[in-house]
Amino acid sequence: MPKSKRVAFTFDARSLNTLEKMTEEGQFSSMADTVRESLQISNTLQEQAKDGFSEIVVRNPKTGEEKVVIVPHLQAMKRS
Repeated sequence: MPKSKRVAFTFDARSLNTLEKMTEEGQFSSMADTVRESLQISNTLQEQAKDGFSEIVVRNPKTGEEKVVIVPHLQAMKRS
């Protein structure tokens, strides 16, 4: 594993509130873990967008209901 590097972020109040809420609801051990996993998810989505995939299908396993989630940034990547 590569050497780690300490990074500091400055969040506005709304973004910090979102990060704190995501950390709690996602049961992450720290805000750093929340950011780390968010980066992994974003990277995976960007890699898929490079191959032309730009929509996410989410499914409720209890009902089988599906919804398509459009991520605007991925749509923009697809066009470039």
